[in-house]
Amino acid sequence: MFEVGFDQAAGLRADPVHGGPAMMPVASPGQPARAYEMLCTLAAHLKALGRVPVIIDGTATESTERRPNDGSHLGLLHALLDPSISGLCRPAEGQEWLVMPGALGLKALQQTAHTAGGTVALSRLLAPFAAGALVLLFAPPHEMSPLFSGLAARVMVPVLSQPQSSIDAYGALKLLSMAGATPVLAPMESDAPETPLQQVLNTVAGCAQRHLNLAVETWTEPVWGQCVLESALGRPVRRDTFHGLRDPRFAGLGSTRSGALPTLWS
Repeated sequence: MFEVGFDQAAGLRADPVHGGPAMMPVASPGQPARAYEMLCTLAAHLKALGRVPVIIDGTATESTERRPNDGSHLGLLHALLDPSISGLCRPAEGQEWLVMPGALGLKALQQTAHTAGGTVALSRLLAPFAAGALVLLFAPPHEMSPLFSGLAARVMVPVLSQPQSSIDAYGALKLLSMAGATPVLAPMESDAPETPLQQVLNTVAGCAQRHLNLAVETWTEPVWGQCVLESALGRPVRRDTFHGLRDPRFAGLGSTRSGALPTLWS
């Protein structure tokens, strides 16, 4: 317990906070507006399960101006660049959940992932958000795929009752699987389907099996919320040593025991 060179409290600080912020990527189709209903349904499921949904819309660009005392304009890039912004999760007045534009912030995270890896990019993404927040990152597959370097990420791919949906979904599966992510199909029925949903789903899954040798998992709407809770990515935790991280004050100490040792007690 009193071994020289270890900060005993560091191990406790390294433990993930229960219910800390987490992120689930959702691939946007070619026409993003068609998947907004799916996003809202998913957010409602998460809220019913006790999490606080936050939607980052990577298809919308942040405003270049920030007005004081008005959170409705806040975008992902603002939160990434201003360390004073923290604890985000509360929606603007009159809204059910917080929605933030994020196209520019997503590009900044791509740079982070390119230079430092996906783990650092994920940490940076989640840093502004409060414990309990579950961030739904909604963006085109080619924009989000650079973030998945080194991450075992599952990505929801919407499948809608429309002919174009099969093309969008298959393209997303191909891009995401090439990036090392694990895409899952998330079918959602429409009130007035142009094409039977099962037909679209079978087409996408069949093409993925034949051309990509990819057996794709499907999350049906009733279990979306629970699946997301089980698969969302939390803030990475650094674990360098057992029971704590090496204290930098003792970096020069090895097995040599000669000489006076600095004390841990003050």
